[in-house]
Amino acid sequence: MPLVKQAPSIRLFFIVIIVTGGAILRLAYNSNTMIDQPIRVDAANNLNYANNLLAYGTFSKDQTPHPAPDSYGAPGYPLFLAAVIKLSEVLSVDSYKFILFCQVLLGVGTLLICYLLAKTFLPGFWALLPPGLVAISPHLVSTGSYVLTETLFGFTLILALYFLVRAVTGTRAMDWFYSGVFFSLAYLVNPVSLFLAPLFAVFLVFTAGGKSPDDDKRKYVRNIAVLVVPLVIVVASWSLRSAISVPLDPPTATSRLLTNLIIGLYPEYHEKWRASILQPDKQEVVPVSRADNSYADFFNELGANIGQDPMQLLAWYSVHKPVLLWDWDILYGFGDIYIYPVDFSLYHISIPAIITYSIMRSTHYWILLGAVVGLGFLLAKSKESRLVPALLYISLIYISLVYVVFQSEPRYSIPLRAELYLCFTYFLWRTCALIDRIRQRSKSDAG
Repeated sequence: MPLVKQAPSIRLFFIVIIVTGGAILRLAYNSNTMIDQPIRVDAANNLNYANNLLAYGTFSKDQTPHPAPDSYGAPGYPLFLAAVIKLSEVLSVDSYKFILFCQVLLGVGTLLICYLLAKTFLPGFWALLPPGLVAISPHLVSTGSYVLTETLFGFTLILALYFLVRAVTGTRAMDWFYSGVFFSLAYLVNPVSLFLAPLFAVFLVFTAGGKSPDDDKRKYVRNIAVLVVPLVIVVASWSLRSAISVPLDPPTATSRLLTNLIIGLYPEYHEKWRASILQPDKQEVVPVSRADNSYADFFNELGANIGQDPMQLLAWYSVHKPVLLWDWDILYGFGDIYIYPVDFSLYHISIPAIITYSIMRSTHYWILLGAVVGLGFLLAKSKESRLVPALLYISLIYISLVYVVFQSEPRYSIPLRAELYLCFTYFLWRTCALIDRIRQRSKSDAG
């Protein structure tokens, strides 16, 4: 049998190996990692929200009887936790372990969707590289062991992108709706993705839609509306609920945004915060803003900082914060790949795990550089379709810019690892194709 006909079967064999390996690594990590107080800070708030939903039908992080509703956190992940906890009770299994198991399933699902998405624009065996990197990414493995939003957000986001690609490149109208639904779910998990679907809608109308005949263009615009309408309904419903049900006193999403803006204003905030927590004997003072009361105060503070040293502030927002966002070491946490402190982890005791960790750490910045350089191929004239890579880059750039404006922290880029690896592989593929064309041209000239 010719090798070409065997290739799909070989790819299927390898993706089964990758998926299985990714699942085993995640299960082994959860079983062989000891986290010091895993239910703390954000994780504790998430569980409080879930438990209050189950006990009182109220979205609140308070630990008091009959808690008052609030809108400080996003509802998507607590709703997920509430459903998992309820299912664990039905199955008579430990709820915490079952949450971690479900997050393993989400991690493996992200890996599989990454492969399906890679197949839409990467030829042959190139499509195996991104899911392979997702499978062994220590950040993606470790975040699945925390009761935090990162794993669910990464899954909903890449699933929304996958259905969007299917909608744009195929003929099934329902794919537009599925994409819109998952963009809505991604928003409910992490509101940072709020304007991503509208941004895609504008991009598609002015690119693919603009090249269609009038009838097809009208149909395309209707499809774009189907993409955005679920998000509009979800955002409006959640906003209406918050306006009607939430009293004035409880913390809101608006106050949370202000806090993130304040934290993001100070270059030394993360280092001093970590030192104050991990090295209390040094008595580090965390920067305190005079803008705690309102957005007007924040902009006054921002103006004062601009007047004091405009070039330093420009460098902070344009260079240092993007670099910080995609750094390896988690700063707003325990450090390295760990958000909360660990007594020991799989990456301390397992040689295969240590090998995968070493591979990913040593190549992390090269992967980032490759993905950035890949933008050059995206912008260059080419006969090959660049639509799918363009959608991936738009998602990476948009979400990165939001975090750069607010609070830039390596933990927040973890859900975007699959998109990063897809863009990096796009760079490798196009680079190898370019080298091959140059070589062929050289042979032709020599002949």
